Amino acid sequence: MVAAAWHPVTTGILATLSTNGRVTVWELDGDRPPTALLSLRSPTSGPAPLTWLPDGRYLASAPADGVVSVWNVETSVRHAQILGRPSACLALHAAPDDILHGAYQDGTLRRTSPLLQPGRPGSQQFKPITAAAWSPTGQTLAVAHHGGFFEVHNEDLYVRWTGQVPTPAPLILAWHNDTAVVVAERTGRTLSAFDTTGTLLWERALTPVPAAMSVAGDLLAVGCFNFAPIVVDLNTGSLLSGG
Repeated sequence: MVAAAWHPVTTGILATLSTNGRVTVWELDGDRPPTALLSLRSPTSGPAPLTWLPDGRYLASAPADGVVSVWNVETSVRHAQILGRPSACLALHAAPDDILHGAYQDGTLRRTSPLLQPGRPGSQQFKPITAAAWSPTGQTLAVAHHGGFFEVHNEDLYVRWTGQVPTPAPLILAWHNDTAVVVAERTGRTLSAFDTTGTLLWERALTPVPAAMSVAGDLLAVGCFNFAPIVVDLNTGSLLSGG
């Protein structure tokens, strides 16, 4: 599995993307084994972000070939549109107005409608980036560059503040609500949380190397190479398990 996304409306529904391009929608019910409700096929294999549109009727994925696929999960019909030249999509967000926003490694921000209607998709250009994450409402975007530099942009994509965690390795970014961005640094094995003015809220050293992050409410799950996930309280930075 290379991506997963919880349904935005119905509890216990999870979509996953496998390395072979298979998209599966699962129902999770207590201690029972997951039940596959729907299986879809992406024409492109490999890592890609996966997201639901706000009403839960459409599921979108953006692989590195520059094509965005959107499936109607009620009919399994797939719509597709080329949004630009091939580049890895580092973050995909569905806004409340159902417009999809993708942040790509080449520094482009590309957007399109859920049904991928004909017409020229919108785009904007940054310097190349190594990581990206939208806040839950999509009103704030964090991006990272080589050398540990990162920026937080407002909804008009103006830079609100910049920071740096000196490191040769790509950073990992995640949001706690719309109020704090968490930066994971692999070389020094640290987590740092900043508010939207750039003020450091807390910092936490880790023993294993962080590889991925996922937020649910006030909890941060940190995936690490060959280790069980680490769970962190996002309000305080306290370790709840692992570390």
